[in-house]
Amino acid sequence: MTDTPLYLHIAHQLQQRLDSGEWPPGSRLPAVRQLAAEHGVNTLTALAAYRHLEEQQRVVARPRSGFFAALPRHVAESGHITPPGPTAAALVDVDSRMSNLIRLSASSIRQQLHMAEAHHSLYPAQELSRRMQMRLARQPELIGAYLPTADQQQLYQQIRRLASGWQLDIPADHILFTQGITEAISLSLRHLTRPGDVVAVETPVYFGLLQTLQSLGLKALEIPCTPDAGLSLEALEFALRHGAPVKCLVTVTNFQNPTGALMPDDNKKRLLQLARRHGLTIIEDDVFGELYFGNQHPAPLKAWDHDGDVIYCSSFTKSFAPAFRLGWLSGGRHHAALERLRESSSLVSPAILLGVLSEMLASGDYARISQRIRQQLKQQMEQLSDAVLDAFPRGTRVRRPQGGMLLWVEGPEGLDSQALLEAALSRSISFAPGLVFSAEPRFGHCLRINCGQPWSAQLAEDIHLLGWLAAEQLAGRL
Repeated sequence: MTDTPLYLHIAHQLQQRLDSGEWPPGSRLPAVRQLAAEHGVNTLTALAAYRHLEEQQRVVARPRSGFFAALPRHVAESGHITPPGPTAAALVDVDSRMSNLIRLSASSIRQQLHMAEAHHSLYPAQELSRRMQMRLARQPELIGAYLPTADQQQLYQQIRRLASGWQLDIPADHILFTQGITEAISLSLRHLTRPGDVVAVETPVYFGLLQTLQSLGLKALEIPCTPDAGLSLEALEFALRHGAPVKCLVTVTNFQNPTGALMPDDNKKRLLQLARRHGLTIIEDDVFGELYFGNQHPAPLKAWDHDGDVIYCSSFTKSFAPAFRLGWLSGGRHHAALERLRESSSLVSPAILLGVLSEMLASGDYARISQRIRQQLKQQMEQLSDAVLDAFPRGTRVRRPQGGMLLWVEGPEGLDSQALLEAALSRSISFAPGLVFSAEPRFGHCLRINCGQPWSAQLAEDIHLLGWLAAEQLAGRL
């Protein structure tokens, strides 16, 4: 035994957990009572541990809110201590990790579970082929570059009608089609930022967004996100108060990638209020919104935006026809500038594809097809979740999402999902390891599995094999 006070032992353990990245800067720490219970001490001892860390500038106390993780103390050359704040944003450099993962899609891997894609059998390929042939026979001019004005207006009215079911009231002249949702987000970032600017993103975050930030020379400020409620508003406010200026926030409020989180409506309203207080423009990515498992599309953040501060981005790539790459945005007060920016890049979407989409929206076929896809994905998600929990080692956690096509798996402490992927690839199975979902070395014990593949005996066997490989690795036999 040493004479070191007990509160310092607790503070040292907390500091180790902070250094490991368990609590990213800005995230809420356990309540004093919870910390006391964990260590079998009274609340005064737990509070003393926090106060010690507060003196070391490792945590920050907020009245009536608790303690939050801060940056380690840095001493400038002048000798002044810099105030605590969020992790310094850094230029993104993720090409090698992402490119290696994307290349798996073109490989001969038998069981591909690494991308956010549903199996081609879920989509209406034959029906779309027939529709395109019939439409070209009636309107051969659609083989040209531009959709005729009358057809364009009809399409915009169909989009307005669809969006009204999501509690969105979007003017027809505030709809801009793009080459998938990636272009919609890229256009928004190009408009709002300049190289070197800071963009707030969720963490874990979709690796495609990290690639976009890297291509534009932007810095990513990662804000913690949980599968239960999505983006941490407390951590975001901490970053806005104490960190470098943030140009904008990119967020997926409905079925976040990779966690599948659905942000509660109250949190969406609070996020808008927070953004208004800090003059923060939000880019909302709602690519998975139509893949809801409940009774209706969850209301986007945009539904409560009455000032045009949210650039809303959506797409038909997940719910209708991936190869069409039909995305669209509604830019609020930024819309005119985004239209001009699009004109300088891809200019227009293919007229024949827009024409077919308009026809299927008007006929009700889109509603029928997307409903069938949702039902199939819901069933596959349930089967996959059950299989993972049954096959993976004790301590594995999954939270069944209420929509989307992605299952976020948190393995036991010590699991190395990158090494697990290498072992799985030798068995012709792929998934997305946790490390690709951050610009920092985080989430190494996590993995994302796509539930878009139809359930089969082979898939069940492969999930069982992944679980066995994980157990072998933890046991040191792999």
